[in-house]
Amino acid sequence: MGQQKESIKMAIKDEFLGRFRSMNAKAGDVLPVGWLYDDFMSNLSAKEQKAFEEIVSEMIKEGLIEYVGGAKPTYAITQKGLDILC
Repeated sequence: MGQQKESIKMAIKDEFLGRFRSMNAKAGDVLPVGWLYDDFMSNLSAKEQKAFEEIVSEMIKEGLIEYVGGAKPTYAITQKGLDILC
């Protein structure tokens, strides 16, 4: 079960960071709220949503993204996050 959870987290991380890549993001660019909540998170199961929360927290601790705030939580990519996309 732990291995499956880690696979889900890695897939979510790849999708999350891949979105920044597809945007040709620069450090400080924010994920579009519409994509994050309407397209991405709305399609996650309860198990995947829990994994999403965990991997986002891990990415913040690793310095890959940062919490920006807003009416709905939003995240920006850091330079360190961009460096791993290359």
